[in-house]
Amino acid sequence: MEVFNQIVELDDGDSSFVSAMVTEYLEQVDSTFNEMDQAMETKDLKEISQLGHFLKGSSAALGVKQVSSTCEKIQNTAKGAPSDKTVEEVTLLLKRVKEEYGAAKIWLLEYCPT
Repeated sequence: MEVFNQIVELDDGDSSFVSAMVTEYLEQVDSTFNEMDQAMETKDLKEISQLGHFLKGSSAALGVKQVSSTCEKIQNTAKGAPSDKTVEEVTLLLKRVKEEYGAAKIWLLEYCPT
């Protein structure tokens, strides 16, 4: 909330800046999740790690801390040695981050309908 409120303060009462940021973020997340799903099909953990890093930063910049934190876990777990256990852990983390994002998306859209 603190980070998001700081962004709102930059808007000077006009919600167009925040709306544009939220819209861009939502589009980035959807696109990144699609790329992650494709990378999981081929078990490309390096790609998953990079995408997790990207999404971690985008989420942190908007103040979506749960998603950012889980993306950091995805990034770090996917850097590990490729194994069935690593793939399983990343799969569970992807499921978790998508659920967290779902909750964040609802909140963001309630605050700032696009």
